[in-house]
Amino acid sequence: MNIKPIKNKRTTEIILEQIKQFMIEGQLNPGDKLPTEMELAERFQVSRTSIRESLSALSLTGILEIRQGEGIFVKHSPSNAVIEPLTFILLMEKNHVQNILEVRKALEIESVDLAAQRRTEQDIESLRDLLERMEKDLPEAKNSEYLDLAFHLALATASKNPLLDRLMNTVQEIFGQTLKVTRTLWMMSSQEGTTQQLFEEHKEVYLAVVNGENEKARSLMYEHLSKVEQQLQRYQELKDMIEKT
Repeated sequence: MNIKPIKNKRTTEIILEQIKQFMIEGQLNPGDKLPTEMELAERFQVSRTSIRESLSALSLTGILEIRQGEGIFVKHSPSNAVIEPLTFILLMEKNHVQNILEVRKALEIESVDLAAQRRTEQDIESLRDLLERMEKDLPEAKNSEYLDLAFHLALATASKNPLLDRLMNTVQEIFGQTLKVTRTLWMMSSQEGTTQQLFEEHKEVYLAVVNGENEKARSLMYEHLSKVEQQLQRYQELKDMIEKT
């Protein structure tokens, strides 16, 4: 690595940029071990404190892994460096469920489209198992939130797009919170047989995926998530009316 000495007030930031550039250029690859803190400090001509701060930052973002007693390594899946800041943004948006639902729609519609084209027998088996568990859970739906989320994550896995799968799993906690809110609103909508209706919608999506009908799967997922958005909008309008009185 052609490390350039640093003589700048933004020392930590420049170290970060240089290390990331090494990865982009292929001078550092997943699994590679970095020089020690002392060696890096000497080659960058900065303090060990600056090096330590930079390495800690890269570790937090998922680019590097610091193994006690072994050294500093480039992670095998550094894509978390892109995804984890997104998770932070979504967490900051936790009071704006509509925004999260729109992100969810964008991810899930593409997920189900790809899943219908690329699913394997193992994927179909996993989805079928979750669907059977949903049906057994009726009508009380005690485990509905967990099974609902698991079903959507299984579709992401079936998409065979590692980054899309990782995105869905990384933000699953935020989606889980959103599901809880929207499901509660749905159940409060005074529609009879709502749990059965939700099950049927998941079943239709499953059949479209199994049959390789990707356009139909997209359409069904869009309709499913749009209904959730409509319920949320109705709830928000009612809430706003109450607050104004």
